[in-house]
Amino acid sequence: MKKLSLAVLATFALAACTADVYSDKGNATVLSSKEVSPEVVELTIQRDNGEVVTLTREYDAHAAVGARIHLADEIQKQDSDVKTIRRYEFK
Repeated sequence: MKKLSLAVLATFALAACTADVYSDKGNATVLSSKEVSPEVVELTIQRDNGEVVTLTREYDAHAAVGARIHLADEIQKQDSDVKTIRRYEFK
């Protein structure tokens, strides 16, 4: 039981540390994600300057609500406008 508790504690500590690392990366945050089809989602994104942008793009698990992303300076309504930040996931 002690080993299990220690493993759970270590997992929480690692998750907390990595969350802080990724919080200041990127230039925008995903506000909402709505599934259009199994492979396509509509993302509502807010830039750090307050501008809100809505884009339709291919599904990407790293573009979840609350995730930090890199958004292109000039929006062309293409998948390449959004670059997600790969991060560790605990499943």
